[in-house]
Amino acid sequence: MASAAPLVGLPRSKSKPSSATATATGTITSEAGARISTSPSRAPDNPDSVRPDHVVQPPSYPSAENLIIVCCHAIFLPNADDPSFPLRSPHYEPNWLLAPFQKSDKATGKIGEHETFLAHMKAGIDALTVGTDAEHPPSSILVLSGGATKRSESLKTEARSYYHAALAEELAEGNLGGGRTHRLYNKGYILLEEQATDSFQNLLFSILLFKKATGNYPKQIRVITHAFKAKRFLELHAPAVRWPKERIQVQGIDPVLSGDALQSTLRGEEEHGYAAWESDPLGTGDLLGGKRQLRGWDASKAAKHFKDLEDSVKELFQGTVSEELPWIS
Repeated sequence: MASAAPLVGLPRSKSKPSSATATATGTITSEAGARISTSPSRAPDNPDSVRPDHVVQPPSYPSAENLIIVCCHAIFLPNADDPSFPLRSPHYEPNWLLAPFQKSDKATGKIGEHETFLAHMKAGIDALTVGTDAEHPPSSILVLSGGATKRSESLKTEARSYYHAALAEELAEGNLGGGRTHRLYNKGYILLEEQATDSFQNLLFSILLFKKATGNYPKQIRVITHAFKAKRFLELHAPAVRWPKERIQVQGIDPVLSGDALQSTLRGEEEHGYAAWESDPLGTGDLLGGKRQLRGWDASKAAKHFKDLEDSVKELFQGTVSEELPWIS
């Protein structure tokens, strides 16, 4: 897992510099940046940010048995290791690499969907931390899932960019050490799944990352994504990998939509999302497989995911669904 000590040595970005990153600024004041630039190794609100003088042990998960997945849909461009990062507001739309349909539209009153993505991220962290304290560590692991889907414009992964956006939000709120977001990442409770190129891979690759981290498969899964995609996960993706229906839930958060926009969105999901996955559950056909390739998917990367896993899991990458998958009860 990449280092993520905030403010001093924030996680290195895997992206190329972007003109949007270099020029886009938000509304966080330069005064905040000045306070951050002079902060010591131990941030005042983050005792975990001290660089230890001993070997750091790998994360342990004494009670983590559930998986929370935040499906990523765009790229927050500012890099956390950039000196100007504290000035880059995640609420400032030009700081995001958005598809045309995700952008704001003054003519219609549409709000940029980056605000929805921030809501997804916050919901994930809230779900991870509810009921926890020093004596009661999280019972879940939060996986941010999304690969480098826009390689012609940025090599940064969606997952890493969401983590950076969450750090930027912490800084905007005055948590100069990265707040709970950094603490949870530093302890291994926030993981980055940086290969997925579609919703099916969001689910499958997050399950496999959970197994790699903990040695076990999750008991329960909560998927945080758009509400209009709930049926896709519950009725298609989970059954496609034989995940028990009683062990998966979807927490849906949609963009702000007018009545007409809602109907158009639901219709588009049924015709171009749900229908496509219904006819090609594993996403290996010409249409969905082609979309994966356009988003940078390389099937040879599959070996990275199924290494040391059960044969029945490896077969999923070859388009075969076994009835002996390890999570089938």
